[in-house]
Formats: sequence, structure tokens, C-alpha cells
Amino acid sequence: MNGDTLHPRNRHSTNGKLNGKEKTKVAEMKKKLLSDVGGYGWLSNAYFMKWTVEDVFGVVKYHPIPCIFAALMLFFMGVEYTLRMIPASSPPFDLGFIVTIPLNRLLAARPALNTLFAGLNTVFVAMQTAYILGTLLIEGRPRATISALFMFTFRGILGYATQLPLPEDFLGSGADFPVGNVSFFLFYSGHVAASVIASLDMKRMQRWELARVFDALNVLQVVRLLSTRGHYTIDLAVGIGAGILFDSMAGNYVETKTKICAANGNNGTTSPKQETGVKYQSVSSN
Repeated sequence: MNGDTLHPRNRHSTNGKLNGKEKTKVAEMKKKLLSDVGGYGWLSNAYFMKWTVEDVFGVVKYHPIPCIFAALMLFFMGVEYTLRMIPASSPPFDLGFIVTIPLNRLLAARPALNTLFAGLNTVFVAMQTAYILGTLLIEGRPRATISALFMFTFRGILGYATQLPLPEDFLGSGADFPVGNVSFFLFYSGHVAASVIASLDMKRMQRWELARVFDALNVLQVVRLLSTRGHYTIDLAVGIGAGILFDSMAGNYVETKTKICAANGNNGTTSPKQETGVKYQSVSSN
């Protein structure tokens, strides 16, 4: 038995180097080995495997806001896992309540001033209601009204599903809404959500001055509700998000109904009108 029999590679290579076929075979073996140990294989086509250093730095350069959110997410993950929970026997911790302690003491010491602010807030609620209903009854635009119906329905469901305790230092008033200090759902704030719905409709219709007035009054409403402990901070924050969410849902609903009516030959309720470039169906019949 000669050396060629023991080392057949020598018959196909020069000076111990692999030829083309052998290099391909070795590469395939390496790939299979890495796949078997989980280091490659199914990850070969993963999106991140194609990233370059330039791509990574490009994310920071061209998308700074999501990167900031990613950093804050990691920060609050650390806070969440290290923060001591509030004892069951203690009232909830609310940063908005802490910030508004001076206003809470002022309103507690001056009930007449509290009643005045409550009455003004009730007037603002009436303004919201009048505008939202007016978009439907006067202008024939249903989106804001549908949005409010969505919002208050889901508020009722969530408010009943998780009933939060009324803060101990709540400052009620007979002039407030709901009128007469009746019980109400805390989560989430219908006051704030309805204000956002009305403001968004104003902006769609390019009623900028009125929208700015409503936004400013909404900020004052938030401060007052925190000062009187009428809502927790989370109720108000989610109220803003709820207004935006249900306005979007109502827009999708109206647009879908319009397309269905158009596909059916505009039978039934078929009065297409214009709402900032988007056709929708009114609730009236031709």
C-alpha cells in the first residue's frame, strides 16, 4: 500500500493545497457544523445578519426618537425591577397628585373657588358635547359623534372591569360634571378624551383657532382634575390616547361604510359629503 492510497488528496492537490471541489466541500461541512450547533443555519437569512456598521449608526442618525424610546424602555425596565411596590394598606402613589399639592390645599381651603372652577369645567364639557353633536346634526359629519360613542362605550367597559378607589382627598362640587357628586368611573377620563376628539375634528376642518382654545382649556382641565383628585394621572394620560385611538377607529369605520355603499351602487343612505378630502356617508337618506 503506497502513500497515494493512504492520502488520496495528494493526487488532486499541489503542495498540500485543496482544489476547487475540495474547498467547496469543506465550506459545506463548516456550514453544516455551524448549523448543527445553532450558530448559523436558520439565522442565515435573518434581517439583522445583513446589517453593517454603517446601518447600525444610521439607525441612530436617521431615527433618533425610536432610539431614545429604546433607551427609556431599558431605563424603566430597571426601575420596574428595582422599585419597591406600594403597600396594599397605602393610598396609590400618583406623581400628578404630588405636583398639585399646593393647588389641592388652596381649593380645599376655599370651597367657593373650587365650585367656581367646577362650574367652568362643566361649561367646557357642555362645549365639547355641543360641538361633537353639532358636527352630526348641523354639518352632517358623523365621525366625531361615532368616535365619542366608541370612546364612552369602552370607557364604561374598562371602568366597570377595574374599579379604582376614589382618592381620600377628593374635592367634589355640586357644580361639577357628573353633577351632584354622583359616582363615576375613574379609568379613563371621558372629559379629556372628548376634548381630544373635538380638537382633532377642528384641526381636520382647519378650525385652528378654535382647536387651540380647546387644547388650552383641556390642559387647564387636566390641572384642575389632578388638583381636586377627580382623576388619577393615568386616567388623564390614557384619556388623551383614547381620544386619538377612537377618532382613528371612527374614521376607518366611516371610510369603510362609504366604500361599501359605493360598491353597492350608492343604494340606501347615499349622501356622500366631503370631510377634508375624504368622502363619507351621511346618516340621511336621499
